[in-house]
Amino acid sequence: DETKFVIIGAGPVGLLTALAIRDKSNNKASISIYERRESLEQRLEESYPIGVTQRGIRALRTLSPAACRDIENSGAIVKSWDIYAGARQVARVESGTTLGHTRYSVTDALYRQVVAAGIDVRFGYKLTGLDMIGRKLTLESTSDSKEVIVDCSKAIVIAADGAASTTRRLLVSEGAKLSPGRASGYTPTRNDTTPWEVNFRVLVVDAARPDEVPLDPASHSIYNGFYCAITGPPNKQKWVVVPSAKKEASHADWFFLDSENPPPEAIASLRQFIAAKIPPLADTAKYFSDDELRAFFTRRRFTGSLVSLAPLHYPYASSNTDDIDDDAESWIVFLGDSAHSVFPATGEGLNSGLDDVLVFTESVLSPAFDKGKPIDLSAYTSIRQPDVDALTSLASEILSSMTGSPNVRATNIITMIVSSIARKLRLIGPSEAELRYGPNTAT
Repeated sequence: DETKFVIIGAGPVGLLTALAIRDKSNNKASISIYERRESLEQRLEESYPIGVTQRGIRALRTLSPAACRDIENSGAIVKSWDIYAGARQVARVESGTTLGHTRYSVTDALYRQVVAAGIDVRFGYKLTGLDMIGRKLTLESTSDSKEVIVDCSKAIVIAADGAASTTRRLLVSEGAKLSPGRASGYTPTRNDTTPWEVNFRVLVVDAARPDEVPLDPASHSIYNGFYCAITGPPNKQKWVVVPSAKKEASHADWFFLDSENPPPEAIASLRQFIAAKIPPLADTAKYFSDDELRAFFTRRRFTGSLVSLAPLHYPYASSNTDDIDDDAESWIVFLGDSAHSVFPATGEGLNSGLDDVLVFTESVLSPAFDKGKPIDLSAYTSIRQPDVDALTSLASEILSSMTGSPNVRATNIITMIVSSIARKLRLIGPSEAELRYGPNTAT
């Protein structure tokens, strides 16, 4: 019978998974992607800068060479990440291998290949129901609220619907309604969610050409809570600065303001904040128009959570499966942020998700389509779980160091300074960040 795959989420992970399935099945598998958004279009002002590391490139090159070429041709090599306290640089993470991009540009490159492959993408459908016994999904059209029932009795469901995964939420809520034996196979052994408690918002340098901005275009800089990077396609590059805030921050009163007509004092506060936090851009009138500062207050803020899910497939064999049918098989698997969302400073959100797809292809799709073996989702969990657990542990440490108490943040800065000096003297080896981003990136 034709193998069917239902993918929830049309982000980079969902799209790359679809391309991998099509390739491994020699275009013989049925693939449907459901996406709650009406389209994937996104303005530069609302698409934050990211880095595609060598692990991400490896997955792209292996699974979609055409998309990889587009991403490599439109990205720019990041020489380093430079971290500042006040006007002083306190640390540098060397790279030279990571590609600077936006999440949207990566998504768009993959989506164009999905369209060219004729893969079915259905926009404007949000998941509302998960029937574990009947193996059915319920989706609701966002345009007319009509329900669509998707029979998954002979399908594999791939949850690639992000950190706020509806699939994961329904897995927990609907699983709790099952009899104890059945519920055990659908109950995560770990389902931890830790809010970042910090929000980000994008601001664009619009009053000066990119070459007039006194920042290094080959580096991404972190100035006192601002992420600064040049981004966009080669012929339309712009500098973006991304401030952040927690609800209790001293600048929260204007940062969290949503208004098309912000009061003059909010705009003035934003200008003063930029000048204080990014010394090279202290003369803000040279770099930001009043219109751009007003637009800042209209843009969506983005935040998220650390997510740590185990196992990664369902149902799974547990110690209490008495009333599960002997022929019950796993049919749901979680990839990307739906299983292990991290913090932006790890640089691993997109890259670990792309790596998930490569591991899924090698552990599940290749044995099924190359060797004719049954699809075994547990093989993916057994290989991938230790890696994503280590990643979420690292993300938790980084989040604490960046958003913790003033004492924790001060200790982190002192540690970075001392470590930077020690590395220059070759007293210690590369940092974990250099191993993730730098020329010695482990692939």
